[in-house]
Amino acid sequence: METKTDAANAVTVDEFEYGISKTSSMPLFQKREKSSYDYFKTLGESLAKSLSDGTSPLLPDENGIISLHPAYNVNTNKKSEGLAQLMLLEKQAELKAPSAGFVTFDTVKKAQEAGVECKIMKGSKGIVIPVVDEKDWGKITFKNTWFNISQIENSDKLVAWCKENMTREFNKKVQYINEHYPDSTYSKPKNPAELDMERMSPNTEPLKLNDETKEPYQYIAQVFNAVQAGRRLYVPFQQAESFKAKAAALLTAEYEPGKLDVVAIKKLANSAESLYLKNKKRMQEIAKAKEQKKVPEKKAKRQPKDYERER
Repeated sequence: METKTDAANAVTVDEFEYGISKTSSMPLFQKREKSSYDYFKTLGESLAKSLSDGTSPLLPDENGIISLHPAYNVNTNKKSEGLAQLMLLEKQAELKAPSAGFVTFDTVKKAQEAGVECKIMKGSKGIVIPVVDEKDWGKITFKNTWFNISQIENSDKLVAWCKENMTREFNKKVQYINEHYPDSTYSKPKNPAELDMERMSPNTEPLKLNDETKEPYQYIAQVFNAVQAGRRLYVPFQQAESFKAKAAALLTAEYEPGKLDVVAIKKLANSAESLYLKNKKRMQEIAKAKEQKKVPEKKAKRQPKDYERER
């Protein structure tokens, strides 16, 4: 029942419409911005699903072989590392894309601004991989939305633009060194635009997964090694099944009842990358030691003793 107070506080239709026209367009509530933990959760669920349905590139084919090109940034021709390498390979497998080349949304945008006729195909879904402060995984340093080159219309024009930029920057660097360090004996680096990122090693003999491999991070470290070296990796069926079960369990584990360990994917990728780099360094040191042994040491010229000089 309307009271006198209600009637006194009522506004006319004109006053109501005027008030609405002056209000802010901001919604009554704002959507929470995604955190790094949200992204890690999505990435972990994606890997767990591909392992479960058998489509993960981390699993060998019917002949026990894992044969992968390294995922790389088309804009720089640099191989991805760690979590990015892992998840971009997953994305390539999901798309069944022939190329392991990826570009960020920003690269496509800059190319368009430069007049390059290219665009992300309608309906294409990228993959967001956050880069975080390694001392605080909750703090996002920056994040990129990656798209496989197969998701780009006129990708050949985008690739050509990227190579032109790489060549321009490379020539600037060489010119600077030649002008400021004319007597330098440095070995001239190779133009990154000329690198064949899809090339596999001429060594056709596959590497073999270590028999002592027990943990998922050890398995992935060896996949990283094969991928970065452009080599195939042989994985026995039993070891592949063991990895599949353990990795899936790790990615779906709860640190408390009802609370998923959303950073499990980050822990797994970091541990695998750390082990890969540690072994890579060790192998480089062994190779260096072998090379040094091959070089004959020069015998020091015999110096006469004091009494010989006096004669």
